Amino acid sequence: MIRRLQYLYHMSLKFELPVHEHHFKLRCFPSTDARQKIFNEHVEIYPVHFRSTEKDSFGNTCVYGTANQTHDHFSVDVEGEADIDINKKLTEEEYKTGIFKYETPLTKAGTTIRKFHLELEPPSLFANNFERAFYIMNMIYDDFSYVQGVTGISTTAEEAFDLRRGVCQDYAHILLAMCRLERIPCRYIAGMIPGEGATHAWTEIYNEGEWRILDPTHNRECDDTYIKISSGRDAKDCSINQGVFYGGGRQTQEIKVKVSEL
Repeated sequence: MIRRLQYLYHMSLKFELPVHEHHFKLRCFPSTDARQKIFNEHVEIYPVHFRSTEKDSFGNTCVYGTANQTHDHFSVDVEGEADIDINKKLTEEEYKTGIFKYETPLTKAGTTIRKFHLELEPPSLFANNFERAFYIMNMIYDDFSYVQGVTGISTTAEEAFDLRRGVCQDYAHILLAMCRLERIPCRYIAGMIPGEGATHAWTEIYNEGEWRILDPTHNRECDDTYIKISSGRDAKDCSINQGVFYGGGRQTQEIKVKVSEL
């Protein structure tokens, strides 16, 4: 059964002082793949003088552009519809998954994660990568609490696990860190789920030729209410907004997301 979802995505950036010659890269646009079909999408960017759309090295849709005029705020609004069919397999050749086996600065396992990992049941008890990752996810969920405001975008998996508290980005990074200790290919996913709020983060585990989806924040396999925006080795690869400009001072970013079923 195909589920149709409508999504609204808003990102605004306010500058303490006016900026100009603003060159940006945005990564906040869901793409069509085997599981999701994106259509009726409308994008508004302000201000903008030039923009182009390309794919990055992970296959994520990126918009590159410039805003030359002086401005003290910048915004992007994306709305569209997505047909989600969770029963479709997202397949990939195994040789393409090697980059997702290895740690990154954000997912590097330290003393705390390694000690926890050593106390888990041995991998030989599980039939495949997905069963193993699902078990690890369960163990993390039992030992970690969702608490806002104690971690940030640069918090590593090790730092968050030391606290035993964090948000969806931290849950995803910790699961990735533990799976990569066993060289299980796994990747970070940024996306949207039903309701109103911010973006969400989860993981994909490579298992027997396909990517399987796990949401460690909610301790479950993802269903057809999840809209993927981007994927990568960690949250940095899925960064929503990157840019350079003259001026600016302090910046304040706001993100609002709304997903509903049609």
